[in-house]
Amino acid sequence: MDLVLGMKDTHPQEVLKKRDIELKLRHLFSSWGFEEVETPTLEYYSTLQKVIGEELKDRLFQFINREGKLVCLRPDFTTSIARKYSSDLIGKNKAIRVFYDGKIFRYPSSPLRTESELTQMGLENIGDNSTSVDAEVIALAIIALQEAGIRDFAVDIGHVGFFRGILNASGFTSAFQQQLKTIVKAKDFIALKHFLEKNPPSEPKLVSLLLDFPFLRGKKEFLNDIHDRFPRNHQFTIALERIQRVWDILTDFGLEQNIWVNLGLIRDFDYYSGMIFEGFSAFSGSPLLAGGRYDELFGIFGQDRPACGFALFIERLVEVCEKSQPDMTQSFKTYTIYYPPEYRKPVFILAQKLRKQLHAVIVQEQNNVSFSLKLSDGLNEYTWTNLNWDDIFKQIQEAIENG
Repeated sequence: MDLVLGMKDTHPQEVLKKRDIELKLRHLFSSWGFEEVETPTLEYYSTLQKVIGEELKDRLFQFINREGKLVCLRPDFTTSIARKYSSDLIGKNKAIRVFYDGKIFRYPSSPLRTESELTQMGLENIGDNSTSVDAEVIALAIIALQEAGIRDFAVDIGHVGFFRGILNASGFTSAFQQQLKTIVKAKDFIALKHFLEKNPPSEPKLVSLLLDFPFLRGKKEFLNDIHDRFPRNHQFTIALERIQRVWDILTDFGLEQNIWVNLGLIRDFDYYSGMIFEGFSAFSGSPLLAGGRYDELFGIFGQDRPACGFALFIERLVEVCEKSQPDMTQSFKTYTIYYPPEYRKPVFILAQKLRKQLHAVIVQEQNNVSFSLKLSDGLNEYTWTNLNWDDIFKQIQEAIENG
């Protein structure tokens, strides 16, 4: 039987690794003062269309419900959380720290990405627009990757002000700006060159800057090298100052080895208003995490509120762990106890004791056997013919520890 395009089945070992990562991240987020929330799987299209970009609108799973209204499977959590707290926080000046864990649904953005159903786990810091919160959220993203078992990774930091500053100086119409954004985000150099030849910006020096823009990446010193290439406007000045301050804070945290400045970073969602970032590994062609600041999002729902957050893609984390550390994939042994019918009651009690010690135990009754009890983990077997029920629990524990 064929699966729906973009969907997949998940085998037990992968599920086990997913749950292990989610458990570690849940503990991590809670220890930093974030509380877990849940949002509906379905949202009205009218809610989403206010905040998502034109490109993402074509990637929504949409259908008509029984009320005759157009609804969508949620494409992300941030929009749902902004909708919720825009009404919950009316008239309140309260900081909110929440995290979430669940499925999102969107059609792939390119043929190279096949997944349409993804597990996201992330957090939102609502009510504080300070640079220190930007840095804290990025620091927590880095630590989350480490907690998930990712060893070789980089977190690229950008700011929407760099690209917005170029667009404002380009003289392009809004339609051309959207088209240019799509091309730059895809890093399609041929299409970008063709677009600029056909539609030259009002400032000629922007041509070379835009051709290089998708590849402007380096450490903090790199900002000094490209400073003179950008148009001097409000967006650029704010972006440059913000990213330098965030870098300094992350350096104080001792995390500078994990971060890079990436001025060509562009996110799928149009609601981002400041710092943006993504996490990458050489073992995955897609980002492991993505996030940023979205101070303008709450205002769309009628309640101005600064906010910053990120989301991790759990399946991609599992994939990287399996590729980079194949020998470290967690296994969970299951023990089977075989027994004749006359030992049904004591074996049931024995199995319950072992399960309370977090062992997985299957009991299987067998007739006409030469043993009184047999324990197997699939590789090793232990057999008893004369049972002393006072000692058997201890003997099985020793067998498990030695196995």
